[in-house]
Amino acid sequence: MDTASPAPVVSILIVGYNSLAFLPDCFGSIEQAARRHAVEIRFVNNGSDASEDWIACHFADAEVLPTRGNIGFGAANNYLSQAARGDFLLLLNPDTRLEPSAIDHLLEAALANPKFAILGGLAVSPAGVPLASSQLVFPTLGEILRGAIGQGGYEVPDMTFGETFEVDAVSGGFMLINRQSFAQLGGFDESFFLYAEELDLCWRWRKLGGKVALVPAARVMHDVGSGEAASPARLLLSMRGAATFYRKHFAFPLSHLCLAAHWLSCTLRFVAGTLTGPFSHQGRRLRQAMRDVALKPWTWWAGYPLKGG
Repeated sequence: MDTASPAPVVSILIVGYNSLAFLPDCFGSIEQAARRHAVEIRFVNNGSDASEDWIACHFADAEVLPTRGNIGFGAANNYLSQAARGDFLLLLNPDTRLEPSAIDHLLEAALANPKFAILGGLAVSPAGVPLASSQLVFPTLGEILRGAIGQGGYEVPDMTFGETFEVDAVSGGFMLINRQSFAQLGGFDESFFLYAEELDLCWRWRKLGGKVALVPAARVMHDVGSGEAASPARLLLSMRGAATFYRKHFAFPLSHLCLAAHWLSCTLRFVAGTLTGPFSHQGRRLRQAMRDVALKPWTWWAGYPLKGG
C-alpha cells in the first residue's frame, strides 16, 4: 500500500531570526490553516538561536536548510524557494499565527483568479484590528510630502471578510506567489537586505503586466511589537531599503526628491520628539528612534548597491 504523503500544493517558506519564542504559535497554526490542501514547510534561520533544534523535536517533517548567516529576507526566501515542490510559495513571518483556513482561503483565491499571481492576506493585531501594513502602496513624492506634515497614510477599510481586490503590493510577511511567476522574476532582488524587497517584487511584476491582490478572508495575527519596529537600527534599515527602491525605479531628480522628502519627514519627527521629550516618554522614544536617520542621512541615503533583479 502506498503511504506516501501527497505532493504539496503550497511550499511554506519561513525565515527566522532568533524567532524561537514565536515558533510554537506559528508552526502550530499551520495545520488548521491548510485543512483542504497539502503543504510543505521549509525553514532557515538567519539568526543564531536554537530554532533548528526545536523544529527537529516538534515538527520533524519540516525541512530545515543549513543557515547561511544573516543574509537578509529576500536572499533567504530565494534560498528556501530552491527545490520547493509546491506550485505556490507562501512567505510567512515566524512572528505570526494563522487563523483557521487562512492558507486555504489564500490559495483558493489564487486558483479562482489566475490573473493574480501574487496575493496577500489580511494581517491583524492580537486584538483583531486590521493592520495597514497588509496593503502596500507604491510611493509618490506627493504622498511622502503629505506624510512629512502629518497628512499622509490611509485608513484601513472595513474589509474583514470582503472580496478579493487588486492592490499595488502586499506584505512579504504573508504572501502567496505562483512559483513560476517567482522564477520568471528571478525571485527577490537580493540588493534589498531588509524592507522594500516585497515592494520591489510587486513593482516588477506589475511592470510585466501582472496583478497583485489582497484576500481579506485569509487572516493572520501579526505580533507587530516583536521586531522592535521603532528601534534606530530598524529605522535605518527601512530607510536604506526605501532609498534603494527610489534609486532603482525612479530617475533623477525624482529619486533624490523622494529621498529629501523622507529625510524631511524624519527630521520633523526628531524635532517633535526633542521638544516633547522632557514631558513625554513617547517623545523621548521618538527622538531616540529618529536621531540617526535625521542627523546622519549619509548612512542610508545611498541605499544598498544594486545587484540586479
